[in-house]
Amino acid sequence: MAIVKMNKFTLLAFESQKTRILERLQGFAETEFVNLQDASFLEENEVFSDLSKDRDDSEFAGCEEKLSMTKFALEFLKDYIPQKSALKAMKEGKRQLTLKELETEVMSNNWEEVYKKVKEKEEVIASLEGEKTKLQSIVESLRPWEGLDVSFEELSSIKTPYFIGSVPKQYEDTLVAEMNDYYLEIISRNNQDMFFLVICGEEHKEEVSDKLRGFGFSQFKTDIKETPIKVMHDNMDTIAKLDSKKFFVQEELSGFEAGYHKLEAANEYYTNLVDRKNAISNFLRTENITVLQGWLAVEENQKLEAIIKEALGEDYYLTFEDVKDEEIDKVPVKLKNNELNSSFENITEMYATPRYDEIDPTPFVTPFYLLFFGMMVADIGYGLLQLIVTLVALKAFNLDEGTRKFAKFFYYLSYPIIGFGILYGSFFGGIIEMPWRLVDPNKDVTTILIVSVIFGAVQIFFGLGIKAYMLLRAGKPKDAFYDVGAWVITLVSVALVLGSGMLGLSPLVKNIAIGFMIFGMIVIVLTGGREEKTRGAQLGQGAYALYGITGYVGDLVSYTRLMALGLAGGSLAGAFNMIMGMIPGVAGILFAPVIFVFGHIFNLALGLLGAYVHTCRLQYVEYFGKFYEGGGKAFSPFKTQNKYINVKKD
Repeated sequence: MAIVKMNKFTLLAFESQKTRILERLQGFAETEFVNLQDASFLEENEVFSDLSKDRDDSEFAGCEEKLSMTKFALEFLKDYIPQKSALKAMKEGKRQLTLKELETEVMSNNWEEVYKKVKEKEEVIASLEGEKTKLQSIVESLRPWEGLDVSFEELSSIKTPYFIGSVPKQYEDTLVAEMNDYYLEIISRNNQDMFFLVICGEEHKEEVSDKLRGFGFSQFKTDIKETPIKVMHDNMDTIAKLDSKKFFVQEELSGFEAGYHKLEAANEYYTNLVDRKNAISNFLRTENITVLQGWLAVEENQKLEAIIKEALGEDYYLTFEDVKDEEIDKVPVKLKNNELNSSFENITEMYATPRYDEIDPTPFVTPFYLLFFGMMVADIGYGLLQLIVTLVALKAFNLDEGTRKFAKFFYYLSYPIIGFGILYGSFFGGIIEMPWRLVDPNKDVTTILIVSVIFGAVQIFFGLGIKAYMLLRAGKPKDAFYDVGAWVITLVSVALVLGSGMLGLSPLVKNIAIGFMIFGMIVIVLTGGREEKTRGAQLGQGAYALYGITGYVGDLVSYTRLMALGLAGGSLAGAFNMIMGMIPGVAGILFAPVIFVFGHIFNLALGLLGAYVHTCRLQYVEYFGKFYEGGGKAFSPFKTQNKYINVKKD
């Protein structure tokens, strides 16, 4: 339950073996490469400065193009292939293959033939869509002229001048009045424009043209010969035929399911091949030798050496180096916890990955997170429902690693929810009266409030204890006393002095507590600014550090949310039950179950969300603020991608 001990390996091998090395290391999935081509690295390590930067290997030529082909085909086909339901997909899970099995399948599954057929169908559909769009555009342009009962060819053949087009609808009345001496036919109107035909004599052509121009006349121009209605009907018939052709093409595509799986395998294979190609940009080389470095857990050293030996025989040079002090900030951090704690690693990582020289706070987060989360939701029925759902998900479905970890997280949280539900005697907000109730949330509010603050105090002091341990481990016992011991003395003494009456302390004990309080405060003032250069600045910074005692008061107040959210959820659940009981007769029989199901599901979802957010906040602000900095670099191994297929580790 700690940060895994890492070391750095250096491997020299023949250039001709580079592809084989990359394949095996990708299947191993336990190494993170060091970028030897980085300028700052080369400046710090002159021994590598005479080597050349490695480049893309010819063996990887064309892999990006093939990856692009598979991406295109998969993206296009997904709209036509019948998709599995979410439940069925989770139950079946992804196929599992080794890298070698994946390569063998891709090399023999004629996926490129599938791609060609998909590309042909895509071009057919694109052509049909293009033709359809063109015809639809013509139909839409003719729609205002649908009522014109003369063909455009006949109209253009008349000797008399005519004008066909539109003006803004707001000028309609004025236009009709102005065109009173000429032939005016209003064809149609819409919300913005009026569409019309004007015929006049040759002698009035310029006059009519000027008047129309004043109304913002827009002339209608077209190469169509027939009447608008005929062209529209013909085009609509053609569009229907195009849709029919497209339908049959789509039906053919829906039968490409087997081909779709071939493309998935090819996409997975070439994605991993591209990753290998990109990994080469971390290496250096001579004419015949490839040089690579990487980080690896010490416990994996023997396995790496066995893999390299199996792949290369005796033709390699491999060394391991311990982490140097100057490399602490560069070492990738890998966490290793038991099954329970590993489910809570995401809580730590959302805040920050620990530095390599820190401790992994996850094991110290887990018990508090379980406790606080359970106290905020606190209902037997809700906990049982969550337990059943997560158990079914874990047992019945073939979940990927991330989803399984998320399900386990809520699985473990269901137990404290049930536990506090038993303590409060709450089953779906009291719909069934429990024969016991150790704490009544409706009456014992003060008790729950005090317990919440006590839990907060325990976590805060636990955090200070971790900080003291880290300072002692780093060989700084004085700092441990100044930054932790003095605060513990001060805080405990203040609590005893303020609570002396309630605790029934004797005057002697109270005076002793006052003495320790003054001593602790003096130590804080004298040492809180010890890093400052002048004595005055040290005392000023120390006084400001002592002012931080108000922050501890604020931290304790923050833990009252444990009480508040628990009571709020219970009250809302009780309100739904009350509404159910108020519905009389047959209506109650019909609607009460609906209110019960949707009301309590809503309350559970709200409670889980609130508990998740506020419990995280208590860890990040009130707890981590006492001892944890983070800022480490998470271990990111060179491994296979698993979008469509779970590629098994070697």
